[in-house]
Amino acid sequence: MLFSRFFVADPVGISSHQLVMNFSFNRAALAMLVTVSVLVATSRADAAPDISSSEYSLNTYLEGIRVAPAWEAGLLGSGVVVADLDTGILSTHVDILGTVVEGGYDFVNDDDEPHDDDDSVTDGHGTASAGVIVGNWNATGIGGIAPSARVLPIKIADMNAQTTGSLIAAGVNFANSRPDVKIILIEAVDTPLSAADFASLQVAVANGKMIIAPAGNFGTATPTSPGSLFSLLGDAALVVGSHNGFERSIFSNGALGVADNYITAPGESVTVAGNRADDFYYRVSGTSMAAPQVAAAAALIWAYAPHLTNHEVAQILKETATDLHTSGVDDETGVGALNIEAALSPIGAIEVPTEDDTDDDENIDEDTESNDGSGSESEQEEGGSNNNENSSGGSGSGAGVALAALVVGGAGYALLQNNDDLENTLVLDKYGRTYELDLKTRVTIRDPGVSAGSVLKGLDNKTVDETLIKRSDFRLSARYVTSRTHGTWDNKVENIFDDLHSESIGMVITGAQVNGYRYALGYNSRPDEFYSLIPAKPGKTPYTLSFQSDAFDGPLQGYTSEGLHGALSYAPTSHWQTGLSFASLENDHNYGLESQSAAVHGSYRQERWGINLRLALLEEDGNLLGGASDGALSVDAADSLSASLSGYLELGTGWALLASYTEGLTDVDDRQNSLLHDFTRLHSNAWGIGLVGRNLLNTEDAYGIAWAQPLRTRAGSVEVSVPFARDTGGKIHRKVRRTSLVPSGSESSLELFYQVKLNRKTRLLTYLAYRTEPLHDFSAPSEMSFMTALEASF
Repeated sequence: MLFSRFFVADPVGISSHQLVMNFSFNRAALAMLVTVSVLVATSRADAAPDISSSEYSLNTYLEGIRVAPAWEAGLLGSGVVVADLDTGILSTHVDILGTVVEGGYDFVNDDDEPHDDDDSVTDGHGTASAGVIVGNWNATGIGGIAPSARVLPIKIADMNAQTTGSLIAAGVNFANSRPDVKIILIEAVDTPLSAADFASLQVAVANGKMIIAPAGNFGTATPTSPGSLFSLLGDAALVVGSHNGFERSIFSNGALGVADNYITAPGESVTVAGNRADDFYYRVSGTSMAAPQVAAAAALIWAYAPHLTNHEVAQILKETATDLHTSGVDDETGVGALNIEAALSPIGAIEVPTEDDTDDDENIDEDTESNDGSGSESEQEEGGSNNNENSSGGSGSGAGVALAALVVGGAGYALLQNNDDLENTLVLDKYGRTYELDLKTRVTIRDPGVSAGSVLKGLDNKTVDETLIKRSDFRLSARYVTSRTHGTWDNKVENIFDDLHSESIGMVITGAQVNGYRYALGYNSRPDEFYSLIPAKPGKTPYTLSFQSDAFDGPLQGYTSEGLHGALSYAPTSHWQTGLSFASLENDHNYGLESQSAAVHGSYRQERWGINLRLALLEEDGNLLGGASDGALSVDAADSLSASLSGYLELGTGWALLASYTEGLTDVDDRQNSLLHDFTRLHSNAWGIGLVGRNLLNTEDAYGIAWAQPLRTRAGSVEVSVPFARDTGGKIHRKVRRTSLVPSGSESSLELFYQVKLNRKTRLLTYLAYRTEPLHDFSAPSEMSFMTALEASF
């Protein structure tokens, strides 16, 4: 039997009530990530769907399945053939004309003319199902979901809608023999299959075909055969029920026994093409009108990503279905309601395809550099997956790298400024489907620069100082740092080595001897008196405590206070001091920061002035100047050597002039699985000058003003290989450009602060930051931030 008692026909003169689907879907993902490809055949001129047309408004199910965003993205099903096992097709119907491929077969009459009988009791069921899939958008009648796909008519049912298991098997075997067929729609219900008949379905699935069948229209809990057997076919076979926008339609059979293979679509009051005339239409309800909607959705997915397997296409449809009855898979509506917009949107982690080998024949001019990203550009290809039914989803021969870790330092941000190709980067979802993304929208800056917010973040930490040992010749003290909002040190110490613990807790132990030796060990907290480039007078707080710019605080010394720190200094006289410091960080949860640094320094101080010279080496394992160790813009390693000269001059009456300059050289080792290759040596610098004072209004205040340039790359470039498209053969196309890492602008930051201790437990702090060309971006507007805070301890 092909149809059952709830197949209701209503010849269209069309005045009956239209069913309104009450769905709420998010179309942002498909709108943001625009599909890209090259060398793809275009569809017919008359096949463009129009959501303002009567063809669209006539069928509210089109709104319910959320297909319009796919059409807006140009996805129409081109190149996919659906075998329609039904009553045949009236190929001369105005909405079917030109959509039927040659070579169909009539197994009922054993001939090669699979026509839909004009005196059929169903008014042309095969013509109706074909129109749902591929109907022409010609301002007449109805329009199909995948109008650029094609249907292969295979007649397995007679004029009385009767079929048999052997006819179904013959039709499936015929469709399976056609390499152009990807989807087999079996429009039959309540028809038993023998073991031999069912074997034909198993062979088709093994051969890469996707099989779809209606659940039946008896209103029972379980689908009828052949759909009831689909759990035995694995996940490449789908049983389709009908829903009314809220729940399973009253006539639709349920999902019991095949819930993991069961999906629903709106099957009530569907306007379809019929076979009484070339312009005849009627309205019908039934799961056999929901099933072709799912077949058309599969055609859209497969046309967009031909490399997908039948299992992957079915899994995408199931994974993106919208829950109807209960959350998750259930025996009422299976995986839920068909949602084409979600099915064509990216799923899972988004990756950038990266090259895993170098094309020695590619000729690239490596000497061309500019700040605006201009320079030589060439196109490369890399082999991809084959375009056949058994190809696996993936990015081709190039590897893929996740976008979740697109964290960059200053050099990385300059790269984004200077290379416009990154605005149209091809990315892949977990099924290897291509989308276009502006990488600039996914980037996090490691150090966004000075701001009032950075001061407030520091105020959130509670610092406790404790003297451990105090003798005439030796002093040992400790400083504990923890968040004010997350309890005490004692409550946190047991979690300090927990990899999942993301809150930074710190401690520093400092020792001093009368013979001039001082040393410190720190965990998640730097001993500031050893790291500041401005030497402080003994017993005094460092001058730069309230300046946030890295120009005063050892740029190229590391990009976080986390990790292990150590320092040793020796002052043989009151004027001279020498020492060394080190730091080691291995942090998996902080975007993969892993680095080791070491520095030697020497300083000379007089009563009113002092100078300091520091030489430092920073070795980053996978990071580039603070960027993430994973992601599309990562490197294998970076070694930075820097020299810093700084000093201060007391001006009297509590005022002091500060100055600091740092020059750095960075050598970079490429990472194979990255978009970045062939770095030149990077040159960078930072400088700052400030004026600080104490005792302006009372003996417990401090104030200052500083003008600084944070670390800026002043020379260096890299070759950037940006994927921008994948053709129908699976080849990734890339734009290769040598790009300058010198930013377009030069940031200058002005900082002002005033702090005063009101009493033993209360402090007032005011801070202002003004930045021109922030992040060294010439086009960026200036920024200003201001804060006043009252800090109290209890």
